[in-house]
Amino acid sequence: MSRPLGVAVVICTYRRPKSFARTLASLAAAAPPGRAAWQVLVVDNGDCAETQAVAAAFRDRLPLRILVERQAGLSRARNAAIRALETEYFIWTDDDVTVDAGWLRGYEAAFAAYPDAAFFGGPVALRFEGRQPAWLPDALPFIATAFAQRAPEAGLGPVGDDPGRMPFGANMAVRAAEQRAHLYDAGRGRQPGPLLLSGEESDVLGQIRAAGGAGIWVPDARVTHWISPDRQSISYLRRYYEGRFFAKARATPPAELPAPQRLWGELLRSEFSYLRGRLARRPETWVTALKRASRLRGILAARREAAARNG
Repeated sequence: MSRPLGVAVVICTYRRPKSFARTLASLAAAAPPGRAAWQVLVVDNGDCAETQAVAAAFRDRLPLRILVERQAGLSRARNAAIRALETEYFIWTDDDVTVDAGWLRGYEAAFAAYPDAAFFGGPVALRFEGRQPAWLPDALPFIATAFAQRAPEAGLGPVGDDPGRMPFGANMAVRAAEQRAHLYDAGRGRQPGPLLLSGEESDVLGQIRAAGGAGIWVPDARVTHWISPDRQSISYLRRYYEGRFFAKARATPPAELPAPQRLWGELLRSEFSYLRGRLARRPETWVTALKRASRLRGILAARREAAARNG
């Protein structure tokens, strides 16, 4: 009989013990893999005693261990997990997620059905905590990716070129060979600072695809992303989109970026379009303008950083 497949669930967390406890409770209530040998690695990126106490309380319900990564940053925490684990597959989720009962079984079945696939992802439903602002329901179709939403799709099968099936870090799995060959960029991903940097997992999956790795959509591997009230705000959206485009611009040679004068002119026009769209209550207008303004602010921030670095 062949050796059972090794599967590691990794949760990187930073000083959110209440939300993290909810995540672990959902994982403990989920059906375990039918045959795979599995483990749970918690990477405490805040070296927080309360976080470690929460994790320790689940040791009798989950095959769990704790790793402390003192260098702040989600990418650093993920890379620390990759270095620490011997496994065939990494299954990634976040500390503000709850997993469905069939989550692990869904991934296990996909690994067996597609042993040559390099990465996998499944649906991410949204649950908004507290009372939503009045503008959010109408705007949500245009900003769903800012909350990592991935809508359910029928059928287990290849991701292909469908951007709606490309996984987010809240719910994805990567085969170990590809994951060890493609680590996460420490210059991207959530980390201390005014901007919400992101895009590190998209970079990794893009690298894997460029190297010939295929992705699989796993509709049975479902999770729910809990959106706290502080993220249900215009300021959050600005920080999210600005950070996303800052990270992209930071990786672009300054000579290839638009001139500052042009950026400022476009920024003023975008902010005016945003205000006009808000007054007219046209989310399709103001969300587009907000994203454009945030993109321009992100590029300007990257230009300022490059100028400061170069003296």
